[in-house]
Amino acid sequence: MQSISSVPLRQSLPQLQLIRQLHVFAERRGVQLYLVGGAVRALLLNQSLTDLDFALADDALAFAKAFADKTGEAFVKLEEQPPTARIVIRDTRLTLDFVGFRAEMLEADLRLRDLTINAMALDLSSLLTKPDVNLIDPCDGFSDLQTQTLYFPSEGVVIDDPLRLLRVYRFSAQLGFDIPEATINLIRLHKDRLPQVSSERIRDELIKILTVKNATAYLRHMDETRLLSQIIPEIEEIRELHQDALDRRLRTLKMFEIKPIPDTLQSYRPQIEAYLHGQLTHDLCRRQLLKLALLLRDSRTETAVQIANRLRLGRKAVQLMRCLVENHLYLMDSTDSKGQIMRRSMIRFLRRVGDDWLGILLISYANIRSAGKDMRWINAPPTVEVLLKQIADFYYNEFAPIMERGRLITGNDILQTFGRMPGVQIGRILHHIEDLQFEGEIETPDEALEAVCTFLQNHGTET
Repeated sequence: MQSISSVPLRQSLPQLQLIRQLHVFAERRGVQLYLVGGAVRALLLNQSLTDLDFALADDALAFAKAFADKTGEAFVKLEEQPPTARIVIRDTRLTLDFVGFRAEMLEADLRLRDLTINAMALDLSSLLTKPDVNLIDPCDGFSDLQTQTLYFPSEGVVIDDPLRLLRVYRFSAQLGFDIPEATINLIRLHKDRLPQVSSERIRDELIKILTVKNATAYLRHMDETRLLSQIIPEIEEIRELHQDALDRRLRTLKMFEIKPIPDTLQSYRPQIEAYLHGQLTHDLCRRQLLKLALLLRDSRTETAVQIANRLRLGRKAVQLMRCLVENHLYLMDSTDSKGQIMRRSMIRFLRRVGDDWLGILLISYANIRSAGKDMRWINAPPTVEVLLKQIADFYYNEFAPIMERGRLITGNDILQTFGRMPGVQIGRILHHIEDLQFEGEIETPDEALEAVCTFLQNHGTET
């Protein structure tokens, strides 16, 4: 058992006064608390902490409820077996999780955890009151922490919870740690067990992988062990048709991660970053979904939507996935032989896709860059970067102000001025007026009504 200085660890604890209060509360009740898992790993790596995990031999639910009542903080019961509860500190959103031992003794409990680097514990009392504290480390996780390698404590932990096969890649992505051959062999051996895990749990780990800047490398490693196919089985079907199809998709994703925003759009960087960081759900933002869309970019739209639904991404994310996959070739499809894009084409595009025009442009840019010289106009003027700026300039300088201003006239204005007519006809007229408004041909309500008059003279009042 290794002894380490407790002073720097203690100083790194969040809300130390609250943790001291917890320690006193536990001692008065005769409860021995152990700081365990990711919290110990983070302390040893000198990383910031937003949650703390405690293990105890006593009734974790009763203990957590009593401490929550004493402090007036929120109590959440998480599981019955093993007994697990959470206290949420309202002011700081710090979470304290309490779990009962899953084995008779602490060391046996630690051997049941996902990775050796997460199978360490510190006695809270020693950590807070003594100059040194013993690191309880039955799986030699401290050595793996120093060598930055990821090992399972045993084969059994993978069989007990196959999600750990995916968690290895998540921790590798987040920490930059290596996955040794022994771990890879277990992943290959047990990869078929992953579908036993709920879609929600798989989704959460995949999102965390997509969050890192170089997710491409870890998705490629997952494909090498065929674990990625357990999450997205359609990959194997694609591979049978086109051997290098996934490699092309990963290459495009890498282009996006290396340079998501073209140089010509740097003046709009604040708006683009705000778009990319926009939350679709609590844990999923548009940047992550764009990465997933690039991975699925050559799939049929309905296939991509089915994958998004299977992963339980949520309604907004599924809608965005559909939009991105349907339109990811927009730039290639909308330009003429000289690489030009017409104003009317931009208007139709922006009206059709709404706020997600930015996402479509960014994945189109990644597509074009990954295709390189295969693009028929990539080296001809104007460059793709210039086209992107042309569309962005048009949106921010002309299209967006019109959208903010709203319609020049309403259906009621038409009825009051020109009398009753079929609702379908009113819809056609309003659409025509919007066309003229976006084309810049009309700017005032009076000009809009005059345009309605001309429309009725040409088309009448019947459908």
